[in-house]
Amino acid sequence: MFEKCKLICLNHAEGKKDWLERGFDEVIFSADQLRGMLLIGEALPDRIIFDGALKDFIHLFPERTPEESCTLVNGYLEQGVAEFTEGEWTFFTCRAAVLGCCSGFYLSVLNKKDLK
Repeated sequence: MFEKCKLICLNHAEGKKDWLERGFDEVIFSADQLRGMLLIGEALPDRIIFDGALKDFIHLFPERTPEESCTLVNGYLEQGVAEFTEGEWTFFTCRAAVLGCCSGFYLSVLNKKDLK
């Protein structure tokens, strides 16, 4: 199932441990590494293994260009996400939308569906 996912979120140390025990040798990106890539406009990898939760991943994307950020993040969310939460893996697809409120714009996850 992992091969279908463009984004793997290792939410908690237990998720990272489980990922490594499975023998995967892909680079695990920290929030700081991805934030730096986004700030300088460096292309993100085709598949991201993220050391954190999905909500933390989404919050990395710049708010100054919400529509562009939405397009970038949807490239990963629509292809498939695996997230380690509460002791197990969850596989799903979803998309982000730009929502507005009195204090500005933000990205929010919508239409979360189990990955079959």
